Parts: sequence; C-alpha cells; structure tokens
Amino acid sequence: MRDMTNLIEVNKGTMGGDVFYGNIRINGANVMVSKLTEPGKKYRFRYTAKARAGFPVICDIECTMESLPYYLSKNTTVVEVERPIPGVIGGGKSYWFHILTTKGGKWHSIDKNLLESLTVGDMHGAFPKMVDWNIWKRMNTKFHSCKSFVYNTPKAA
Repeated sequence: MRDMTNLIEVNKGTMGGDVFYGNIRINGANVMVSKLTEPGKKYRFRYTAKARAGFPVICDIECTMESLPYYLSKNTTVVEVERPIPGVIGGGKSYWFHILTTKGGKWHSIDKNLLESLTVGDMHGAFPKMVDWNIWKRMNTKFHSCKSFVYNTPKAA
C-alpha cells in the first residue's frame, strides 16, 4: 500500500507502526519513513549539527513540525523528538526518537510530517544532495515556496 500520493510504500508487516511506517525512494536511495509526530502540535526537538570548525553543536528547540525546517542546515546530522510513552511502567516517561538521520548529506530516515512540511527552498538550502527533480515534477512544483513531497494544486489564472 502506498501513501502521500504514492510516494511512500507503507509497511504492513509485523514491524509496521509509528517507528517503521514505510519507505520512500529518493534519487535511487531507499529512505526509511517514520510517523512519530502530528501536524500543528508543539514538540521538543534536539538536533546535532557540525560547526564550521568541525565540532558538533547540540541545540534544543520547542516548535511545531511545520516550523522545524527553519532550524535545519546542510550540516544537520540528527534530529530527535521527545515523545511521552503512556502506559509504560514508571509513569509514562519521555523518550527521544530520531525523526531525521543523515550521513554525508543524504537521508537514512525521516518523519512523514517533516517530509510533508519541506518546501523546495528548504531542500535547496538544507539538503541539496536529496533533490529529486522527478518527484518534484510529479508534485507540480513551480516555485521555491511549493511543498517538495505533497502535490501542489495549480493556481487558477
């Protein structure tokens, strides 16, 4: 089964769920997709980036998934989200889950809602190695403000 206009191949096996939601092929690479967040809800994020001098920088922010791309750059390596797990022994502790992992500028895993909130401008600025023109043609992208992985309806003239 496919989702998000047939881009994500949804995992229906025994491992299917929020963490192993599915896979998407971008530039021939298979990227794992999770579904750990909800649109419009505020979350605590922790991300790691590499500074110009080469040392890692760790930052904590609190924002919605739609505003997260503002904080991402070419040097972002990992983004985590804090998510409480209800019903766990110990009173529903919070755990940190990876919603974006990269190596060498290429994605290894990404969250579905982050994928849906990225624009063409975000992709050019933060993830130039993950630009896939074939997907963008299918998604009807015309400007840098268009969504990269969600179908953009044409404007009426």
